[in-house]
Order: sequence, then C-alpha cells, then structure tokens
Amino acid sequence: MTDRNSKGENSKKKSTTVALTPRDVEILRWVQDGKTNEEIGELLSRSKWTAKYHLKNIMQKMGVTTRAQAVSQAIGMGALPPIDPYIDDIDESLMKVGMVGGGKGGSAVLSLFKDNPLLKVEWVADRDLSADGLLLAMELNIPTAEDYRIFLKKEVDVVINLTGSDAVAEDLRRKLPVNTELMGGVSAKIMWQLFDERRKRVEERERVLKEHEALYHLGLLIESIDSIKDAGYAIVDYATKLTGTPAGSLALYDEENENMRLVATKGFGMSLKKMERWEIREGGLTHDVLNHEGSLYIQDIREMENPNPLLLKEGVKSLLASSLTVEGRIIGVLYVNDFKKRRFRAEDISLFSLLTIYAGLTLERVRTLEETRLLSITDGLTGLRNQRYLMEQMQKEIQRSARHKHKLAVIMFDIDYFKKYNDTYGHLEGNRVLKVISGILKKNSRVTDTVGRFGGEEFCVIMPQISKEGAKAFAQRVLKEIEDYPMPNRVVTMSGGISSFPKDGKTHLDLLQKADELLYAAKKKGRNCIIGS
Repeated sequence: MTDRNSKGENSKKKSTTVALTPRDVEILRWVQDGKTNEEIGELLSRSKWTAKYHLKNIMQKMGVTTRAQAVSQAIGMGALPPIDPYIDDIDESLMKVGMVGGGKGGSAVLSLFKDNPLLKVEWVADRDLSADGLLLAMELNIPTAEDYRIFLKKEVDVVINLTGSDAVAEDLRRKLPVNTELMGGVSAKIMWQLFDERRKRVEERERVLKEHEALYHLGLLIESIDSIKDAGYAIVDYATKLTGTPAGSLALYDEENENMRLVATKGFGMSLKKMERWEIREGGLTHDVLNHEGSLYIQDIREMENPNPLLLKEGVKSLLASSLTVEGRIIGVLYVNDFKKRRFRAEDISLFSLLTIYAGLTLERVRTLEETRLLSITDGLTGLRNQRYLMEQMQKEIQRSARHKHKLAVIMFDIDYFKKYNDTYGHLEGNRVLKVISGILKKNSRVTDTVGRFGGEEFCVIMPQISKEGAKAFAQRVLKEIEDYPMPNRVVTMSGGISSFPKDGKTHLDLLQKADELLYAAKKKGRNCIIGS
C-alpha cells in the first residue's frame, strides 16, 4: 500500500513539472468548456484534424490518455480554474445500471456506457468468466460475478438482461425490487443492435481519422526529404509501423531497363539487401503485384504456385504489397512482410492502400528534385560531374581527410594537342574523344572517387584515402588505355599532374594550383606522361 501511494505521489510530482504553452492552456480551457474538436478547430481557424493533433500532443506532454485527465491535471497545476461545485453533485442524477450477460452484446453495450457521463454501470454478471463483456468490466474496475443473484440487493435503476434466456428473465422479475426496471427480450435486443450500430459508426470515424492522421504525420516527416533513398526508408519505416509488421521494402521501376531497383529495406538480412536489381518475370511476385488491382495480400507465400525463393530464404510467411502509380504510370512497388503467418485486418489493408497513393506522389516529387539537382551538377556532354560540383566535393573531402588524418590525391588531366584535333577533324569528332576518355576514367576509378570534367579538354579526379604513388599508378593505367584505344582518326594521348593533401596544400585551391603546375610540367616534358612531384 505504501509503495502504491509513493508511486502515485511521484507521478503527481512529475506531472506538475510539465510546461504548458499559452496555446496549450487555451485549448484545455475549451476542452473544459465541453467544446468538440470541430469547435476547437474553428476557434483556431484550422480543421478539426489539426485540433485533434494539438490535443494529442498536449496529452502526450502531460503523460495522460484522455481529455478529462488532461483537464484535471491542468486544474491541479493551477493552469485552469476549478470546475463549478455543482458538478460534484452529478452522481445524484446518474442512472445506475446492472447487466446480466457479458457476451458480445454485453461488451458492445458496456463499451458505449463507459463514456456516458449520465450512466454508471454498478455490476456485470455472466456464467462464462472469460466472456468479453466480463473481462472489459474487470478492466474498468466494475464489480463482476458468475451469479447475478449476489448483486440483486444492490440498488440500481435498471437491470439489462442480455442473456436471451426466458428463465433468467422470469427469475429477475420475481427477485428485483419494485422500483428497479427490467429491460430484456426484444427491448434489450433492439438496444444492443442500436448500440452496436453506433459502435460501428464510431469505429469507422476513428478509422478515417487514423488514416488522415497517418498521412498528416508522414507528410510532416518527408516534407524536407530531397533524396530517393531517404524518402524510401521513411516510407518503408512508416508502412511497417502502420501495419505492425517487422519487415518491408521499396523498389522503383526502371522504365529504361524495364526492371526493378531496390531502394530501401527494413528487417531483412544481407542477402536481400545486396540484390540491387531484378527482372520482372511473368508469374513472379513482382509481376503479380504490378498486375493486381489494389493491394495484394498473401497470408502464406508457401502456398503460392511459384513462391519467391529469396523471401523463403529470409523466412517470410505473409506479405502485403501494392504498386505505386502516378497518373497511371508505374513508379515502383511497396511491400510489408511478416515472418509468421498472419491475417491482415481490413483497416490495415485500407491504411496501406491509402499510404501507397501518397508514397507514389512523394517519390515522383523527390525523383524530379533529384533529376533537377543532378542536371545542375553534371556535364551535359560526358555525364561526368561538372566544375562546380568538383570544387564543392574537393572541399568536403579535404575536411574529411583532415578530421580522420587520411591522405587525399587530386589529379588534373589534359588531352594533348586537342585544339589541333578539333581544328583538323571538327568539333563533333572532338566530342567523341571526350566521351571515350570520360568512359575510360569512370571505368578505372573507384566507387569513392569523384571524376569530373573541369572544362574544355581538362578532367579532374578526386581520390580520397590514397597515397600519391597509388594515384600515379591509377593515372598511368588510364594514360596507357587511352593511348591504346582505337580512336577513329589518330592516336590520342593525355598528360596529368598529381597533388596530395596535406603535403601540397591544405585548401582546394592550393591542391588545384599544384596539380595544374605539375600538369604543365608534364606537357613540357613531352606529353603523354604523369608528374607527381
């Protein structure tokens, strides 16, 4: 008993430290006045969904789960004035109810009664101690019993007989006090049906609200995301949380190559993560999802005619998947998976389907942003990074190398006698040479290297975590391959200079100047060579 009180006091002390903003107090005052979310939304000049969102944040901040608890705690903190004293007398006008029968009907009626301030359920009885209504009553701290007769001396206004038993109804008529009304038979059935219908409407409203809230929060989350990879991870993470699944993935459709590219995964092992692309084979899972109208739900993939071997290896049992489309055009596919056989609820499938519409639009927006950004940092002729990007990347790599005490090499290349080549064979032929050399540079570089066209016939390669000797070996391989390449008109060669951080400079301008000096030293030496010192 002492521990419980101490816990309660600590909890209370903790709650008093909550800092409520003036807007929070204003919203709680409206709640205290009995205003609905719609009315609060109007007062805020916002929608009722926004009011609901604000109120939810206030309750989370205060550590409570209901509006009444939030108001009560705000009064205790002194943020709101006490409720008028006459409300304390409300118990005198309460209708007291006893319930016989705690099955499906009892559970539905009790669910609605518990939120009615003018009703108080005094007791619930059912011969089945595991009945839904009886278990709910226990959760609500309402007295329960297997035999209703032990409660008949307790004064109530109405006893509702939900058993459907004539014998129970007759026994209740004989034993109930004269001033206690008995509701049973057709009356109880009609009441239960009305309440059940109301419960369904409430659940439907809550489902719609949950959908709107889900999209609202996802919108807030991805509003500032400007990369496909980040958007993919955010969507997969949200989809799995929304459906209560431990794993999921998102793949984009490559229109040019007519295959799928994996963008994001969650909850899977390395074997699936390593699979960057896959073909869409007829009769395969991706083919089925793309040709299925709406979301495709598979309770157990082992029962499929051609189950996906990779998913089987990962231990996937159930999945929910849908194509992502924008204006009839396929963007990709979103999957959520479970490692046990499960049945997805209708509301889960509905929410997932709604999410896929939003996800498709989001990915299309982000892809457009990425393409625009890529155009701004890419050389139009060669597809290499342009000078602007090279300068920015060089500064970043210098900062990273300084922080981790790593080496960094910068190579400047220049095509030998390129002006003469253009003058002799024309600029179109010169462009072909630029494209060939760009391809050779990209093919020989590492994933961590940055290859760019600095301007005209000049190229630049930024090579992190490599010594000047290592960079020179790379450059000599490139020069040899270019010299041996069967150009259409004549042999083409290239010269280069290498600078390194921190030996040759500590800024990007220092490194470029040093590499440029060594490049022209290579030209003077006879061209078709590399100088690193």
